Order: sequence, then C-alpha cells, then structure tokens
Amino acid sequence: MKEQVVSQLSDGDRAALQGLIPLAGALGAGTIFALFFGGRKRGSGVAVFELCAIVAVLASVGMTAYLAISLLHQDRAISDRDLTQTAMPLIFAVILLVLVSAIARFPGSLERVFLFLPLGLMAGVVAAWLAISSWSFSPEDAMLTALLILGAGGVAALIAWGLDRFDRRWERSLAQRRFVRRAVAGYEVTERRLRPRLPGGGRGAKAPTVSCWVREDKVYLDGMSCQQLRDEVDARWDRVAEDKGRMPTGSAVLTRVYVTHYLWSLVRTCTVRFWIFEPAVDDEIRERPVKANDDGLFDVTELELV
Repeated sequence: MKEQVVSQLSDGDRAALQGLIPLAGALGAGTIFALFFGGRKRGSGVAVFELCAIVAVLASVGMTAYLAISLLHQDRAISDRDLTQTAMPLIFAVILLVLVSAIARFPGSLERVFLFLPLGLMAGVVAAWLAISSWSFSPEDAMLTALLILGAGGVAALIAWGLDRFDRRWERSLAQRRFVRRAVAGYEVTERRLRPRLPGGGRGAKAPTVSCWVREDKVYLDGMSCQQLRDEVDARWDRVAEDKGRMPTGSAVLTRVYVTHYLWSLVRTCTVRFWIFEPAVDDEIRERPVKANDDGLFDVTELELV
C-alpha cells in the first residue's frame, strides 16, 4: 500500500509570503499616518475622494495580509498564480496612493483639473486592469510589468508636461490680450481699499487692497480681482467661524462674493453677486448682482465697493 505524499510549502514560497505580510503592514501604517497626521488643508470634494481611496488601500492591504497568512497556515504547495494573486492587491494599493497624492498636490484652476482628468482616469483603468487580470500574471512577469508601468508613467508625465506648458502659455497670452484691449479702450489700472468692512484678519491686518479699472469716474473689477476678493472674504469669515478673527465694524459689511465660473459662464451670463449688510438700513443681508459689460468688467461704482 502506497503512502500518500502531502506536498508542503517550499522554503522560497514561504519566504515570499512572509515578506508580503510586513510589507502590507508598513503600507497600511503609512496610509493611516498620512490620513490622521497629513496636516494639509484640502477641499471637501478632494477630502472625501481621498478618504474613500484610503479605505480602498487599507482593504487591499488587508486582503494581501489575509491571503498570505491563510496560505502559510495551509502549509501546502502553491502555484505562481496563487503567489501573484496574493501580491496584486498591494500593487493596486500603491497605484491608488500615487493617484491620491497627485490629486491632493495638483495646483491650478478647475479648468486645468478637467484638462488633466483623463490622465487620472487612465491611471484608474490601469489599476483596475491589473487587479482583475492578476491570475494571468506570474512572478516572472513582475519585471516586465514594472517596466510597462514606468513607461506608461513616463509617457503620461510628458503629456502632462506638454499640456501644462500649453495651458499656462494660453492663459498668459489671454491675460496680456485682455490688458491691451482694455487699456486701448480707455481703462486705467489703480488700487483701492474696500469701503465695506470685513472681519479682522489678525493683529495689524488692514482692509484688503483691490486692483481696479477706472474710466470716466467709474470703477470696475475684472474677473481675477473678483475671485481674489471672494477668496479674501471667505478667509476672513472662516477666521471668525473658528474664533480666530474679530467681528467687522462699520456702516456696511461685505459678507460674501460669488463669481460665475468660467465653464458655467459659457451657457449663461457672467455675473458677480455681492452680499452686503448695512446695519442702519437693512434687516437682512441683501444680494446685489452685477453683470459683466462688453469688456468683461463689472461696474461696482454704485455699490461703493471700492
């Protein structure tokens, strides 16, 4: 009667599985540390996306650790496919971390984000394809896979570099053409301080200075100045909400500025809305919309904003 031979886990496979466990633990610990101690201020949309991506990373790391421990406990011979399937969630986790890090550090306007969005989608498709097709890879394909990923990353980096240079050059040329057109039309550039008060922005902070266009005793703001004013107003009121700023004083208080986004202005009139409160006159905050003229400027003379 022949004895049944039970194949056991080889030393090489055991070492590979044992090496995956601390690697997964280190990646998970680093992800958790970045989640709680990152210290970077993000928008709500990016923060929610980043949180979901980090959960996916932790799930992938946990899956790799679970599969490795399970195969070690079974103590039986494993195939190259089993080893590859165990390691593939870590690759997916790393690609997700790179994608999240790139989005969190991406500078520029919303138009530039939409411009580079296809590159992010391509990275997500590659990550999903690697995870779904893990059974078709073997450890011998690891070097080729890494080279392909590096090559794709290099091509994407060159495309992103070219698109970024083109976008910056186009925006710079557009700003110069607008300046020349308005100067020829008789507008002059000046700087003035806001008349409506804002909350105190800290010790020694003064009313912000706004870049304006002046023609025939009328004062205008362009889109860039309106956006800068919007950001300044939001920052001042955020400090008040966090108990770090002083309440505004004066006969008129500017509470909010809304600027129609460039993409949305393609289908509707470009408008800037100012919310101003006058304690001696109003019972509530009043909204005052201002539409852009033919030169793309907003007449704020009657509002006495500057």
